[in-house]
Amino acid sequence: MTTDTRGSGSAAALKGSWEALHSEAVALARQGNDEALNKFGFLIERLAALPESRLSAREQRLQHILDKSVLGLQSHYARRNRLDDMAAIDEGVLKVLSEDGKSLWRENQARAYWWQGRHEEAADIVRAESANLPFDVDLRWLLFSILIDDNQISEADEVRQSLLHLLQKLFRSQGLSETLVEDVDVQIQVKERLDSESETNQVSVQFGLIHFLRSCVALERHGWQEAADAFGMAARVSDAYSDRWHLLYRPLVLNGQARLAQRALNRENSPVSQGFWRGLSGYYSGDQRGAEIEWRRVAQVPLEEVTLSSVGDWILAHYYLGAVQAPPLSDSEGATAPETDSTDDGEGQGSGIQSDEVRQGLHVALNLLGQQETRRDPLILGLAALGWGISGNRDHLHRNLRHAVELLRASFQDHRLSVFNWYFFRDLLPPEVFTEVEAFLHAPRDEKEESSAA
Repeated sequence: MTTDTRGSGSAAALKGSWEALHSEAVALARQGNDEALNKFGFLIERLAALPESRLSAREQRLQHILDKSVLGLQSHYARRNRLDDMAAIDEGVLKVLSEDGKSLWRENQARAYWWQGRHEEAADIVRAESANLPFDVDLRWLLFSILIDDNQISEADEVRQSLLHLLQKLFRSQGLSETLVEDVDVQIQVKERLDSESETNQVSVQFGLIHFLRSCVALERHGWQEAADAFGMAARVSDAYSDRWHLLYRPLVLNGQARLAQRALNRENSPVSQGFWRGLSGYYSGDQRGAEIEWRRVAQVPLEEVTLSSVGDWILAHYYLGAVQAPPLSDSEGATAPETDSTDDGEGQGSGIQSDEVRQGLHVALNLLGQQETRRDPLILGLAALGWGISGNRDHLHRNLRHAVELLRASFQDHRLSVFNWYFFRDLLPPEVFTEVEAFLHAPRDEKEESSAA
């Protein structure tokens, strides 16, 4: 969830207006400039001193700016990884926030505690918020994620159980047996019956979430077949999962479950994503030749035919092709940066793999970033970092990864790149370079447990 669900409007802010001052603070924050703290602080102090009638006038225009300034303060602390400062923001600030602003502020505070390793405090905040919004998917998923990260698998499954109890009440109100609450055929009938009722217009999402959470718990417990079966039910009952089969086949491929992964891949609409992940599955099972064939097919797909959702897999196919075919260059040979207008172009390259495939993948990643003038995609930044690392440029590897993680924190999405990236960086970087950047990535649970034991 982003720091705020409201837009600020498309009209240009008048110089000296509250909107303009807020825009200045946001611009400084995006630059990582701590002067943003003074700007946000000024806005909060001045706006909080205004009468409530002024704040609520014109559809709460000034209240919205006040809310966004407080949430922007949290976001800047998160971006700068100043989690202690973020967590220490006085709760007195709640007095000046709208009800929506209060909820978002608490949710962000929970993330700060979570990222600090204060799992219990984070979970308590989210539980309290969920009590007021029992069907909020984002809050339920946040609580589930906090508990999973703390290796409390049984407690995480209780998040699903609590949703199950709520839906059992719904079934009883419809004259249905609560024992049928996880029956997909009955769920579909209930969804169709309640489609026009505003208070239950998201019931299919809740039905899907029950099955999806069970799939996630099964994955954590290495119950691969159960995970696949549960996700299939989620996809059948809810549009929220019917076109997101990557949530299943990615962890299955990465855990060596080729047969089950193949079934899920057959449901993937993108031939680019199908090809990359089939290739990766073959690569992990020792079929390097088959993997190269799959990745070569992906590389031959014209870029203009690649969807935005699968462009990451297109880039990765190029990286893997280059890495498995080309030996690293010697220090004396160096490496040439791809032709690009992006500010992330490299200088002073070290040794690395510089095949045409790697060059092309990096070139596309950098061009995509160049098209994103204000808000760069952390996923693409991470892929650009990986491309630089493969090419032997450690400076740009580190710089792009830092930027990617800053953006994730600032938007309260996460404080590291997702666990899937861990495998890509491990596979494609020299071990000593991977060690340098592993802290930017979520590690698989088995790896974390081995590291703790050591």
